[in-house]
Amino acid sequence: MALEEKHNILFRPNDGPQTEFLAASEREVLYGGAAGGGKSYAMLADPLRYLSNSQFSGLLLRRTTEELRELVWKSQELYPKIIPGITWSERKMQWTSPSGGRLWLSYLDRDDDVLRYQGLSFCWIGFDELTQWPTPFAWDYLRSRLRSIAPELPVYMRATTNPGGAGHVWVKKYFVDPAPPGTSFWATDSDGNKLIFPTGHTKEGQPLFQRKFIPAKLFDNPYLSKTGDYETMLLSLPENQRKRLLEGNWDVAEGAAFPEFNRDIHVVKPFDIPKNWPKFRSCDYGYGSYSAVLWFAVAPDGQLVVYRELYVSKVLAKDLATKVLYLEEDDGT
Repeated sequence: MALEEKHNILFRPNDGPQTEFLAASEREVLYGGAAGGGKSYAMLADPLRYLSNSQFSGLLLRRTTEELRELVWKSQELYPKIIPGITWSERKMQWTSPSGGRLWLSYLDRDDDVLRYQGLSFCWIGFDELTQWPTPFAWDYLRSRLRSIAPELPVYMRATTNPGGAGHVWVKKYFVDPAPPGTSFWATDSDGNKLIFPTGHTKEGQPLFQRKFIPAKLFDNPYLSKTGDYETMLLSLPENQRKRLLEGNWDVAEGAAFPEFNRDIHVVKPFDIPKNWPKFRSCDYGYGSYSAVLWFAVAPDGQLVVYRELYVSKVLAKDLATKVLYLEEDDGT
C-alpha cells in the first residue's frame, strides 16, 4: 500500500487471465473469449516491457486501418505516461522509445499484405482480434519474421480475440482444442500434426515450440463489470452472439445447425469402440472454405458417436480422399 501512496500507478493488470497472459512464456499465446475481458489493453501492455531495449522491434496488427485506429488512440493515451520521451510517428505508424526500441501498429487486410513485411524481422508480433483473419496464412507466414539478436529479448507471437468471425475454426483448432485452458502444449499445423524439427536436423523429431490458450470473461475486468451496464447489453444479444461474447463459448458458430451444443452434455471421454458397432463417414467438401469429414459409430441404442474428425482447406478432392484413407488404415474395416 505504501508503494501505491508514493507512486501513480498507470497500469496494473487485473488479477487472473490478464496477469497470466502478460506473464506467459510460451512462444505463441492466445488471450481469447468473452467481450470486455481486458484483452486489448493487455495486448498494448505486453510489448512495453521490451520497448526500452534498443534492439526491440515489434509489430501489432489489426485486420483493417479503421479497426487499427482504436488501438492507436489507446496507445497514445497509455504509452507516453509509462515511457517518458517515447514518440509517435503518424506517417510511419510507429512508436520509438528514447533508447531506439520500435513498435509498429499496422494492418493486414489480405494475405498478399504479408509481403510488406518480407525481409523485416521482429522480436514480438501481436494480432488483435485474430479470428477476423479467415485463414492461418498470415499468422504462419509472419512467424518466419520472428528474430532476435539480443539474448535478453525472447521472440513471441501474441493474439487476442472473441469467439466467432471468419477465422473461428482455424483459431479454435490451433489454440482451443489441443489442451485445457491455461495449459502449455506443443504447436500443431492446420491438419493437427505436431510441428517438429525436420529430418537431418540435430533435434530431428523434437517438437518446435509451445502454445497456450488463456480464456477471458467479462467479470475478469472489474472496470467494465462493476456497473452491470455492459453485461446487460451483452445479455440482450441473440443467443449465439450472447454465448460467444458474454460466455466466451468457442463451441458456438454463426449459422450452426446445432446451436444448443454443450460440451458437458455432448462430449464423452474417449473409449474403445466395440468392433460390432456399425461405422460410417460423412463429408462436406470445400476448397476455399474448409472441408469437413466426420467418422461415426452407431451405438446399440441408436446414438451416434463421432470418433474422428478432419478439417482442411485448399485441398483437392483426390488429395482429401488420400488423407481419409490414410486415417482409416488402422480401423480394421
